[in-house]
Amino acid sequence: MKNGFFAIKSYSIAGLTLIAGVVLSLSYGDWDWFARSGSLVVVNGIILTSRQIIEHMHTLGLWARSSAQCSRDWANTERRYLLQDDHRSRWLSEKYGLYMLVLGTLVWGFGDLPGRL
Repeated sequence: MKNGFFAIKSYSIAGLTLIAGVVLSLSYGDWDWFARSGSLVVVNGIILTSRQIIEHMHTLGLWARSSAQCSRDWANTERRYLLQDDHRSRWLSEKYGLYMLVLGTLVWGFGDLPGRL
């Protein structure tokens, strides 16, 4: 039920964003605003489809920071640190990869605005 509510909320936000883009485009006579709203819909879609990745990143982050988990590891001390570093590296890679997708999409949609101000 929780996942269904999240999806409905995401679809609603995406629809409202597109409607706002059309309204702004009609108001200003500039359809760039509709194109920009598409960028925001893509960010919303990234978050919706990356929900599993976000949850996985959270789990890896907790695991990487948890010394209690490492102390229960069957491996020797050197191996434990290697495992911990591997999970931390994977967690950081996924975390910053998601941020990069969102940032790149926003720059793609709105990157021309600073030059117009």
